[in-house]
Amino acid sequence: MNTQERPGVVTLVTDALGRSADLIQTEIRLARVEIGEKADALRTSVVSGLVMMLVGTIFIIGAVILVLQAVVAALIEGGVAPALAILIVAGGSALGGVVVLLAGKKTIGAVDPTPTRTITSLQSDARMAKENLT
Repeated sequence: MNTQERPGVVTLVTDALGRSADLIQTEIRLARVEIGEKADALRTSVVSGLVMMLVGTIFIIGAVILVLQAVVAALIEGGVAPALAILIVAGGSALGGVVVLLAGKKTIGAVDPTPTRTITSLQSDARMAKENLT
């Protein structure tokens, strides 16, 4: 004869649900920790990258200034008055800068930051939950 009592269905289901809840909570904690670690690594990477880009930009600005001075010198050697040579190069540089700034402004404005797929998914989930409750 079997002297051990077998647990009932309700006990088994309750135990399974309890263990599932514990597992889900553990997974959520793990995900939070991992996301935090990834966020820290991303932050460090972004800061390092931005610093390097800033240093590179400083060198590029110096190089552009030298190239523009060389163009002014070439114009002067070509017979253009020094003041006029400077105005020609400055005007060309300003025009190029305005074109690049306007192109950058247009590029930034072309992106819509609204998370439309997420909003659509959440609305669909809410609609489905509402239908299941009624």
